[in-house]
Amino acid sequence: MPGNPSSVHGYGRALRTEIDRARASVAALVGVEPSAVTFTSGATEANALALIGAWRALTRKRQERPFRILTSPIEHASVREALAALATDGAVIDTLPVGAGGVVSAADVAAAITPDTVLVSVMWVNNVLGTVQPVAEIGKVVAAERVRRGAAGLPILFHCDAVQALATLEVMPGEAGIDLMTLSGHKICGPKGAGALIRAFGATIEPIVMGGGQEGGLRHGTENAAGIAGLGRAAGILAEERKDEAVRTAALRTLLGCELASRVPTAKIVGDRTQSSPGIVFLTMSGIPGDRLALALDAAGIAVSAGSACDSGKRRRSHVLSAVLDERHAAHGGVRVSFGRFTEETDMRAFAEALAHIPAH
Repeated sequence: MPGNPSSVHGYGRALRTEIDRARASVAALVGVEPSAVTFTSGATEANALALIGAWRALTRKRQERPFRILTSPIEHASVREALAALATDGAVIDTLPVGAGGVVSAADVAAAITPDTVLVSVMWVNNVLGTVQPVAEIGKVVAAERVRRGAAGLPILFHCDAVQALATLEVMPGEAGIDLMTLSGHKICGPKGAGALIRAFGATIEPIVMGGGQEGGLRHGTENAAGIAGLGRAAGILAEERKDEAVRTAALRTLLGCELASRVPTAKIVGDRTQSSPGIVFLTMSGIPGDRLALALDAAGIAVSAGSACDSGKRRRSHVLSAVLDERHAAHGGVRVSFGRFTEETDMRAFAEALAHIPAH
């Protein structure tokens, strides 16, 4: 449809109606008011807006000591790069330990928060291992610290990249104590190039791009109406189907584990299996580097990633694997296998069959 959503003519009003409908759909999915939803070009932009925007607002009131940001070593590249940019602006980045299973501890978060910590950023589901982080417990830690500081004390916000969680988990930022949460359309079978930042009431951020005042003045620029409408539609479908789909996806993961155990004993799934998203598996195979695994599977018509898609092709060791594996195994690597709405049991068996026929040398 032609027109600009900010225009007052009929085409513009029709587009504005579609955007408002999408905003309400996304808001309903995550249990917030529509005014809490800011649409972006994707989760990468949403993460930058959340972190850099919050940092700019928080640090308007300077203090003698530098402000600090607490994060995990297994965050998505978009979070890591945003934090690296903030480090050049004076932020001190504190990094949490992570267990061998790829899960951080809320107790470690509590121990690592300092009087100068203004942001805590921990993802909901890791995009490489699929491990689920204890975000609700972390939210309680941040909330308790906020209460301890009091109304006159230094603010502290909890940011969570929930991109990989939304498709299979009930993601409610209010219940988890999350102040800033980021989402992506294409991870829930919506269009690429559309995402959202969910902002709790009272979480003040500043825009990182100036322009025409769209999205409540937080995300300037003409809205991608088609992408936003698609994201809203995907959110509506997910709200109806997520519970059943999560059960089905978990059954696929169980089937894959059984197939690997019986057919590919040299394959090893990395990450805590008791705290994991059903739709992501990271596995290694003895004697076969991850990039060679990915190429061999591609030749068999199976698309996997040697790490996360955002890091593929860069020929560098995964920071996530370096955080949870010893040096030798981290350098060896493996493949991330993602599956979901369009994956069937036959696909799991075909994957195991293809792995079983990859030569070790």
